[in-house]
Amino acid sequence: MWHESKLSWPSRAQAIQTQAESVTDQVGSTMNEALGRLSSLQSDAQFGRHALSSDAEALLGLRAELEALLSTGTVLTVSPYQFNVGTKLESGSYLNPQTAVKVLSAKLRDFADKYRPTGNVHCIAVMVTASQLNPFASKLTQLTQVLPLPDWCQVARQAQALTTNEVDKFHQPAGIRQPRFKPAAYLNANPLRSVLAVQGAQLAILESLADDATDVIGKLQALAAKRETKLSVIKAQIDALKNVQGSVYSFSMSGNAESLATQLSQSGAPNNHSLTVASLLLSAEPMPFFDALLGG
Repeated sequence: MWHESKLSWPSRAQAIQTQAESVTDQVGSTMNEALGRLSSLQSDAQFGRHALSSDAEALLGLRAELEALLSTGTVLTVSPYQFNVGTKLESGSYLNPQTAVKVLSAKLRDFADKYRPTGNVHCIAVMVTASQLNPFASKLTQLTQVLPLPDWCQVARQAQALTTNEVDKFHQPAGIRQPRFKPAAYLNANPLRSVLAVQGAQLAILESLADDATDVIGKLQALAAKRETKLSVIKAQIDALKNVQGSVYSFSMSGNAESLATQLSQSGAPNNHSLTVASLLLSAEPMPFFDALLGG
């Protein structure tokens, strides 16, 4: 039967706190005693630098070089599925390279757009074309693993969905009754969220104190092994990133928006395929990573 229940603090939560505080309440006095013993040994604690410390310090500038690969800019994209860009027929949406170039060139001359780039900018033009929907979707799916431009990801998803549209539209899933089941998750009431955060910190101190079961030498040995393993994993991950696949049409240029529009309109088109997605990567600063990635 249904019955009325009054809220009360769970005894299990109180038991966890009581047991934890039987140790944590002694932390302050114990640590003060230890610090007193260490103070008399402070003059004997003379530690030299690691054998690789100086070599590593000389390479700290690599962080700045890595961050220099990042560039701030904007991406302008045209695709068959954009309103007033692609040609919509009963058989689907289409956009050939010539039209894509024409639309991008016209947009660079759109003075009504307040976000139109001003001054001298660097530009990398990128284009993917195909004559059929299936290879177009496959190319984009592969390329977005390396070059996940948001607009390209959206076009890839839409093109992939269209390849299975003929099959999917005949599938009628059963309707779900209301109310709906939600995915399983932790049942969090407000006091429980707070106790997990606050008392969790208390338990973290207990775990730290218990970690003294391993002496300093053992910890250093474990740290050395962990660092060596981590460096091997990092190197393997970086090498895996180098295995990029796919190809695009691209070229680099620079100048103001009017100059870019002229250069783009004079660039011609690589083919006359019916499906095209093209983007302009625009930045006031050079884009060395994208230049190298796209074979510039």
